Amino acid sequence: MTHDEFLRLRKAGKIAAGINNSAAIRLIDRLPLRYQAAHNFWSWVWILSIPCFIAVAILVKWWIGLLLLVFVTPLISSSVKTSASQFVLEHATNDAELFDFLVANDLLVFRESP
Repeated sequence: MTHDEFLRLRKAGKIAAGINNSAAIRLIDRLPLRYQAAHNFWSWVWILSIPCFIAVAILVKWWIGLLLLVFVTPLISSSVKTSASQFVLEHATNDAELFDFLVANDLLVFRESP
């Protein structure tokens, strides 16, 4: 599928594209700086949430810190991975070269929209 064909079908609402989260994370370095900066920022928020929630458990209430650690940290982690996929898809929509690279390496998954 070509980039122009994809844009035409997407605009008509007939097709949608997806990419595996782990593949998208590996491709972040190919994206413009604004996407890289956003991904790095949220990755650091996720990493630093772990010691912060442990500190909450020690300094405030142990059960609050435990709840935050068990529920919020995985939520932030999955959000970082999902946003990486969205960044790659958004940029591939605007950049034919990246789109062609993704198609050539079978990284994009196309599905018909209902």
